[in-house]
Amino acid sequence: MPKRKDPFTIKEVGGDISDREVSGFSYRRFEGTSLGEPGVGSLRRVITQTLPYILGVGTILVFIILSGRLIYLQGVKGKYLRDVAEGNRIRLEIITPRRGIIVDRNDKELAFNTPSFRLVAVPADLPQDETERQEVLTKVLADVPTELLDQENLSNLSILSYLPRVIVYDLPHELALTLMAKVSHYSGLRIEATSERDYAGGAAMGNFLGYLNKISPEEYGVKRNDYQLTDTIGKSGIELSYEELLHGQPGKREVEVDAQGKEHKVYATESAVPGAKLKLTITSDLQTLIYNLLKTNIGSGSRGGSAIVMNAKNGEILSLVSYPSYEPSLFTTNRQPGKINELLQDKQQPFFNRAIAGQYPPGSTIKPLLAAAALQEGIITPQTAILSTGGIRLGDQFFADWKLGGHGLVDVYQAIAESVNTFFYTIGGGTSERAGLGVTKIIQYLAQFALAQSLNIDIPGEREGFLPTPAWKQEKFKDRWYLGDTYNISIGQGNLLVTPLHMAVAYAALVNGGDLVQPHLLKSITYPNSQTTLNAPTNIGAINLSADWLKVIQTAMRQTVTSGSARSLGNLSIQVAGKTGTAQTGTKTQPHAWFAGYAPAANPEIVVVVMLENGGEGSSVAVPIAREIFNWYSANKTLN
Repeated sequence: MPKRKDPFTIKEVGGDISDREVSGFSYRRFEGTSLGEPGVGSLRRVITQTLPYILGVGTILVFIILSGRLIYLQGVKGKYLRDVAEGNRIRLEIITPRRGIIVDRNDKELAFNTPSFRLVAVPADLPQDETERQEVLTKVLADVPTELLDQENLSNLSILSYLPRVIVYDLPHELALTLMAKVSHYSGLRIEATSERDYAGGAAMGNFLGYLNKISPEEYGVKRNDYQLTDTIGKSGIELSYEELLHGQPGKREVEVDAQGKEHKVYATESAVPGAKLKLTITSDLQTLIYNLLKTNIGSGSRGGSAIVMNAKNGEILSLVSYPSYEPSLFTTNRQPGKINELLQDKQQPFFNRAIAGQYPPGSTIKPLLAAAALQEGIITPQTAILSTGGIRLGDQFFADWKLGGHGLVDVYQAIAESVNTFFYTIGGGTSERAGLGVTKIIQYLAQFALAQSLNIDIPGEREGFLPTPAWKQEKFKDRWYLGDTYNISIGQGNLLVTPLHMAVAYAALVNGGDLVQPHLLKSITYPNSQTTLNAPTNIGAINLSADWLKVIQTAMRQTVTSGSARSLGNLSIQVAGKTGTAQTGTKTQPHAWFAGYAPAANPEIVVVVMLENGGEGSSVAVPIAREIFNWYSANKTLN
């Protein structure tokens, strides 16, 4: 009889299949637990059947993702990343070309280059931790004078970039050597041997030479192929107008650097091409003389003044002075940010070029142009006499002569020589007994002299003149044009505005046969290969006036010197001619003082224009300055 199984015996492991009472049961697949109700057991699976599947799928997905990323980096982005890595190791550096020098017509240097050192930082090679970076800079810059630091670039060193930035300019030689030893211990800093722009002549040359300053981000964005952020660039004057010629062509260096950005090997070099040498039409000795004359003669009531000496036949500017001015070296070798800010706040506006941008009523200097127009139109003849009794009454207005009681009967010669207002009121606006030119003809003739247009002188900042018209007045003031308005512009008053440069070109046309010459300061260009090209601007137009009438005007302007308002010029060693002008600016300010003239009187070579803002009477203030200019020209006459 078979032995019965004890139902209370717990079987641990093993046993034959026949011993298992439940199909598929295995002791090794389950283990008991009694975490349920007391006395009730429950079973749980130790390792589920889906877990290996999930792990397998996850492994495959990770493999696919990593493989895809590898393919993307090696294939799609491979060239880019190789270029980046190569760029970290091999860098292309721009070699700044030597800037071309600027000389005057006698080859005297006006703008040149002096050897210098500067401290340059490559932001990406500096410590990226701000505290660490500041510690490095503090140690390196401890002995550097504050005025040599570029505060703007110092504040931008946290920007991750391989573009170098100058943080110290114009280092003295000994300090450069000291810093060279210091920066050798740090990455991202280097001392560069370079050159700084320097200038001769001081403030007398500032307004036409201009100055250099560091390139702006906007300028760099346009010129990045030829410039670095460490470069300077022309900001005004000749330095700006001829920047491309002066800058030259940059060179290139392909160098290998280590992880600290230090150069290890030069792979290739392309030399820079220096800038061209510019010869100007300016005579620097005359320029200095006139600047000092203005400085001495401008009184406390005047904000400034200007003077121009120009070749009457071809427009070459021998002198272009605006007072006050500034020293261009304040931006380079003589950096003084405080002084620059002081000049920018100066009410006399030293950065404003009065000679080409100052707009003023011309006063009586306009009268020879009106007389020429009246002769051309047949309004008068050289023999026409007009009675001056002290002025002309028009309704309740009185348009006066400067001389109480008037000048008596005067012809065109006396009218110009003695600056008789009544004569020009009459030929300009007319009277009930005599027809005048009228506003339309006056504006047409003044426009012929280019007074309302840009003269395109080869430095920036020029402003046009302004010729008022009835249509303009109606639009501007909602008022009609009156005969009194015509009287005013007939003597260079009212809303008529010109620059000293406009008057120089107009007077040149009066004495050179009618040509409107192109005013310019560039005489020639000498390229690095020693080839020289002469600058030969064409005329900008001509005036439609008879040579006979121009001769009458010239004779009248000579009488201004022999017997008229500029008699103090009568005893010079060279014969001169011209016209004085006093332009009223209101009852509370002094008038503008003008003189416009030329020499020699018989065969004019130069035109001279002097203008002092609120300076007083032209005959007493502007003429003495013109006298010294003519004296200089007589002693140093040269138009080579």
